[in-house]
Amino acid sequence: MSINKISKFVRSNFILLTLLILLVPLYAILYKIYIPRVNAFGCFDDCNNFMGGYFLLQGKYIFSEFFFNHQPFAAYISFAIQSITHPQNIFELILRHRQFVLLVSLAANAFLIWRFRLPAFLFVLLYEPVKFYLFGDRFLAEGLIVYPLVYMTGVVLERLKKRSLLSCDYYLVSIAAWFTMFMREPYVPLALVLLAIILFERKIKRIQILSFLLFVILSTITLLTVNLSEYFFNVFTVNYTAVLPSDIKAEMFGNRYIQAFFYPIYIFFLANLFILIRNKSYQAALVILVVLALANIRVILPGSMFYEAFHMLVWFALFIFITTYLVFSNIKQKTLFYALILILSFGLISFISSRSYFAHEPFDQHKELLTNYGEVMQIGEVVRALSKPGDTLFLDGSDDMIYWQAKVPSSYKYNWYTSAMPHFKKYTDARMEMFRANPPTFYKEFGSCPKKADIGELYRLPNFISDQYTRLYNLEKPSCLFVRKDKIEQITDTQWLKAKEHLFSRP
Repeated sequence: MSINKISKFVRSNFILLTLLILLVPLYAILYKIYIPRVNAFGCFDDCNNFMGGYFLLQGKYIFSEFFFNHQPFAAYISFAIQSITHPQNIFELILRHRQFVLLVSLAANAFLIWRFRLPAFLFVLLYEPVKFYLFGDRFLAEGLIVYPLVYMTGVVLERLKKRSLLSCDYYLVSIAAWFTMFMREPYVPLALVLLAIILFERKIKRIQILSFLLFVILSTITLLTVNLSEYFFNVFTVNYTAVLPSDIKAEMFGNRYIQAFFYPIYIFFLANLFILIRNKSYQAALVILVVLALANIRVILPGSMFYEAFHMLVWFALFIFITTYLVFSNIKQKTLFYALILILSFGLISFISSRSYFAHEPFDQHKELLTNYGEVMQIGEVVRALSKPGDTLFLDGSDDMIYWQAKVPSSYKYNWYTSAMPHFKKYTDARMEMFRANPPTFYKEFGSCPKKADIGELYRLPNFISDQYTRLYNLEKPSCLFVRKDKIEQITDTQWLKAKEHLFSRP
């Protein structure tokens, strides 16, 4: 390419190149404030994704050989991350996944800026620095699907403004919808509605047919890679029956569902609806209302943060993007345009410079690691120290990451006994059959060893086999970890010394 052509390209794309270049220092700052806080909270849904990836690494089949009540892609991605990076400990495991989230967001935001220019850049400025409060920095499906859904929403807005779409848009929206569907099940309706708005019109073109076929083919191939009966049982039957109690279901399909539909009006009416109605864009107003409602089916009260608020990530991101798109694509006066940019910049700087912003809060990375993951690492190391090839482990209902730390296989048919599994006979029967036919070498009782009367037989050693196990001690006190008595005799003094380094000892 000649110098003249390069110069012409730079001049014609000056604003775009400037926005893309500004992403580099922005992400340098985000890396500096997010990564040191990877231990700020303990296990959450991201740990389920880590374990899904771990079991896949062990050659187990998702849904049929290990329980997984979410769509499979998060587990597949974790499998790839763990295969490539080979994390040596839990800290590195979490770190690599958080780095992946940052890398994906950087690439996705660069693409969004290329496609939608300034509205997308403003979305990045307003969303990325605050997503920490909604767990958007963690390895959660909700945080990863934000970007394809923002892209699909942007394409919908382009169509509503009667702008011609790029040829690549038709294929990319199909890939985005497919990815979203198999990442997180509550957003399937949103992905399908966005795809339908983009692809279906009175005069359907060949490219739209090909795009729809691409979506169908990708979805079909994905479904053919799993055991369909187990897939539907894990993802749909379990979630509907056990994860959504009757009171929550009543709210979702009653008052809460109505609230979800009208929730966008609370703020959207004031921010954008006036613009659309003034321009007589009634169709656009209705479409945006439906999109935001579907993005918030699991209604969360405004002001919620962290553990509950992650359900609001998609709605929050779409609301920001739709607002920036509508406001800045309808401004004709340059003075008003630059005034709004100045106001947004001032507001953002004031927010992140406030002493209450999380980046200014003191933290101790080592202390947070021990507080949030210390027990998991400790018990995992003890089991690893005392075990030999052929030994097995079973965790009763919690602390699943011990499997990852111990690197000792499970004796259970479905590998782990977690989440809603104790509510289903097929899983409780398999648990009892394990104790009868293949009792684990190491056994950890539920949680912090609650009294037997409090937990029943769902989370403790069955009476018929309890006398075959010995409880280990932690700091001279009874622990939640048991070892089969016939195994005790095989453990060497060297192994006991290793366990003692982690404050565990024989009775």
